[in-house]
Amino acid sequence: MKKSAARSDTLGYVTNFYVSPEYRGRGLGKALMEAVVQHGRHNHLDTLIVWPSERSTSPYRRAGFAAPEENLELPIEPL
Repeated sequence: MKKSAARSDTLGYVTNFYVSPEYRGRGLGKALMEAVVQHGRHNHLDTLIVWPSERSTSPYRRAGFAAPEENLELPIEPL
């Protein structure tokens, strides 16, 4: 992904993302994460960051987050 020179490194931090067990498997987590990413795009964020537990890493990876080292990041592409 190529960054524009006019963009700054504006970050968003995702915390306490959780779907109750009785609602899992219905696509609610995916829909919520898509809404978070859209919100980031709409607000011109450069990157979303999470610090997931080992157990919660896979849902973030499915949403497109990648690990630089400890945290997972998702660069936001402009609309």
